[in-house]
Amino acid sequence: MNAVEDPVAVVACLREEHRNEPWDRGWNSLEVAGVDLVSLDTRLAGCTHTWLANGGSLHERGMATVDLLLGQLESVLPRLAEDDSAAHVWHRLHRMAQLIMTHNTPPAEVSS
Repeated sequence: MNAVEDPVAVVACLREEHRNEPWDRGWNSLEVAGVDLVSLDTRLAGCTHTWLANGGSLHERGMATVDLLLGQLESVLPRLAEDDSAAHVWHRLHRMAQLIMTHNTPPAEVSS
């Protein structure tokens, strides 16, 4: 990522690429390294949506989820064949999770 690129814009672009990627039905019942790929994809999509909707801000519980998913992705990626034509899908998700973890702006405290 170029230093002048906005992480929120980069994640938005990666998310759009991911949304336009055809889903491989073979993943519907596939577990890799004990990780359900559908669940991983769905949960990260939700966290990414919220992070983007909040301008790069995700609450502590959401960040814990992204951290868990990032760890799962790091377990899954080495087990996916590099010649797998869809490996780039999981690398993209990994990059999105990394950017969210690195560039999150915690929400402002709400005072009563």
